[in-house]
Amino acid sequence: MKIALVHDDFIQAGGAESLFSTIASIWPNAPIFTSLVNWNKVPASIDHSRIITSWMQKIPFKLRFYKLLLPFYPLAFESFNFDKYDIVISSTTRFAKSIITKPKTIHIAYVNNIPRFLWNKKIQKSYIPNFAVLLLKPYFRWMNRWDKVVSSRVDFYIANSKHVARNIFKIYQRKSEIVYPFADLDFFKPPKIHQWSLKKQEYYLIVSRLVKWKGIELAINTLARQNVNLKIIGEGPDKKRLVNLAKHTKGNVEFLGRVTIDQLRNLYQNCQALIVTQEEDFGVAAVETQACGRPVIAYKKGGQAEIINNNFTGIFFDEQTEESLKDAIIAASGIKWSVSACRKNSLNFSQAAFIGKLNKQVQLYEKKS
Repeated sequence: MKIALVHDDFIQAGGAESLFSTIASIWPNAPIFTSLVNWNKVPASIDHSRIITSWMQKIPFKLRFYKLLLPFYPLAFESFNFDKYDIVISSTTRFAKSIITKPKTIHIAYVNNIPRFLWNKKIQKSYIPNFAVLLLKPYFRWMNRWDKVVSSRVDFYIANSKHVARNIFKIYQRKSEIVYPFADLDFFKPPKIHQWSLKKQEYYLIVSRLVKWKGIELAINTLARQNVNLKIIGEGPDKKRLVNLAKHTKGNVEFLGRVTIDQLRNLYQNCQALIVTQEEDFGVAAVETQACGRPVIAYKKGGQAEIINNNFTGIFFDEQTEESLKDAIIAASGIKWSVSACRKNSLNFSQAAFIGKLNKQVQLYEKKS
C-alpha cells in the first residue's frame, strides 16, 4: 500500500505543522508534498529528504511575499501527480485538498478548518484594508466557487472538531469523522508538588497569535475595569495596537511575546485561568492549561466548547461583550477548581489517542474503497 502525504506549506511553525509532524510519524516512509517551504520552519522530526515542493519553490523572494502568491497555490497543488499512490492524506486549512487524484487513489483530507479567509468576513476585514476588500471582491467570489468545486475531489473528510465538521457540512455539504488533535500531556502537567489548597498567582493568561480577529481587546478592556492582572503570550501584526490599548485603559497587562516551552508550562501552572475570547477551531492551549491543572474561561462557540467541562474544568461566557466576560470571571473566582478534574479531562486529548484514531479511520476508509 503506497501512501503519500500533503500539507499546505511550511512557511510558519505553528500548531498545524506540529500536528502534521505526528501524522508524518505514523507513515514514516510516505513522501510529503507541499507548495512552499521555509526549511527553518520544518518540524525537526521530519527528514527534509521526504519533502517534495511545487514549482512555487522556485519563485524569487517567495518567502517574503508569499501572501501575494495566494492565487497560485491552487495551481501548485493541482500540478502534483499521485498516480502511483493508493492513498493520499492531506492536512489542510487552505489549499492542500485541491490535489487531483485518479479514481483508484483514495484521497483523505484531515481538515483543521475550511479556509477562513474565504468564508469568514470578519477575518477578511482583519487582514485586508476595507478598500482592498472591495477591489478583491471578484477574486473572493471566484475562490468561493473554486473551493466548493475542489471539495468534491476529497473521498473522505476527517475534521479536527465537531465545530469544523459543521463548517465542512455547511459549505461543502460533506460529512466528516472527528479525530481531535492533542497536547503533549507528558510535558504539560501540574507541578510535582501539588499545591492543592494554595492560592494561585493573581493573573489571567492569554496564549494566542496577536491578530485582530482573535478579539484580545475584549479581555484587555474587561480585566482593566476589574483591576486584574493579565499576561499575554504571543506575537502578531496586532501587537502594537493592543499595547497602545493596554496603556490607554491603564490595565495591568504584560505582553510576554514568545516564551520558551518551560516558561509556558510554568505560566499555565500558576495562572488563575486561561482566557479564550474567540471562536477557535479546536484550542490546544485550552487542553494544555487543563493538563497543568488550571481552568479555562472561554467563549462558548467553537471547538473549545468541546474540550471544556463547564463548571468543572472551566466556564463559558455566551456573548463577546465585556459584561458577559466579566460575569464569567466573577463566577470562576468563586469556584474551587480541582487540579485532578482539569488534568483528567485533558487526558481525552493525548497523542496516543490521536494516532490510534487517525490510523484506524484511514484503515476503515481503505476497506470501504
